[in-house]
Amino acid sequence: MSLQDLIAPRLPPAQSKPDDDIRALVDNAGLGDFPYRNIHQQERLAADLERWPLLRELAGSPAETTA
Repeated sequence: MSLQDLIAPRLPPAQSKPDDDIRALVDNAGLGDFPYRNIHQQERLAADLERWPLLRELAGSPAETTA
């Protein structure tokens, strides 16, 4: 074992891990066409688009006006 291996060991590449636990569960169960919607993610995106007009413009979403 070299000094380099002690300082920064070479690890095998990590397996890709889905960020969404529900999606991983659906994929592992073989329910590929399960109609799951991540409501929290949709609400967070809507809030981000409202907060950052440039992001909304880049995403191509129409500007929403609230009175």
